Amino acid sequence: MGTAPAVLTEEPDAVGLLRLKVTFQGARHAVWALWQLGTDREALSPEWLRASLRDRAAALATR
Repeated sequence: MGTAPAVLTEEPDAVGLLRLKVTFQGARHAVWALWQLGTDREALSPEWLRASLRDRAAALATR
C-alpha cells in the first residue's frame, strides 16, 4: 500500500484476506488514500473513516 506512510501490522484473517493497520498523514490523507484503492478494499475502522468513504460513494452514486 504505497499511499500509507507506515504499515504497523500485516496479518491474514480467517478467510485469508490481508488485514493491515496503517498510519496516514491525517484524516484527509486517509480518505484520499483509501479512495484510490477502489472497491476491492475496505476500511474496518475507525468509524469516521468508514462513514466518510460511504458518504463519498453515495454522493457519487447519486450524480
